[in-house]
Amino acid sequence: MVDLVDISAVGMLLLVILVIIREVVFRWRVKLRVITRDESLLEDKRLKIINIAQGPDGTSEVNALRMIPLDELESEGHVVGD
Repeated sequence: MVDLVDISAVGMLLLVILVIIREVVFRWRVKLRVITRDESLLEDKRLKIINIAQGPDGTSEVNALRMIPLDELESEGHVVGD
């Protein structure tokens, strides 16, 4: 006789396998988009671009900036703007 524990264990195993397959397919599709130089990758909300190693002519590298809300700066007494 199959118990509820056995059914839930099989269900969890299938869920883990599904998540792994989904991640592999997602990374494979992103790699294909990078290879084909798909510019829409820059606007894709599912991706976080940490560093762009290559770019078109005239591209310059900018160091990452920490964004601070203006309200926070004014409350700490910093001068904002010119």
